[in-house]
Amino acid sequence: MIRRLIEAAQSSLKDAKLKSLSNEGRFDLAYKAIMQSANAALQAKGYRVLTSKPGHHQLMLQALPLTIGLDKDSLILLDHLRKQRNAIDYSGDLVSDALTIEVIAQAETVLKLVQKSVIQI
Repeated sequence: MIRRLIEAAQSSLKDAKLKSLSNEGRFDLAYKAIMQSANAALQAKGYRVLTSKPGHHQLMLQALPLTIGLDKDSLILLDHLRKQRNAIDYSGDLVSDALTIEVIAQAETVLKLVQKSVIQI
């Protein structure tokens, strides 16, 4: 299951880098890669999150300092991206090039940290 989540995150991230897609689609795919990576990190530590419960994205992000040693500033940025994702999904906000670049960069960082952490387990 952990391996499949990491592979799914890699695939989502690869697709997020396709410049032929809209910024909104690329943002969504990169955000999805972050969530898949965070879920893999939790599962690697023996935990599960009920995805049917509200707040599971926030919980998975908040666990990253414990699961992969993510620093506080990065956690704050990821939470900001989570809030941006909600605004995009529910209000139809447009995604700038800068925000697209940022979410992709964060997805790459989280995925690398998760891969490094999982290898050590």
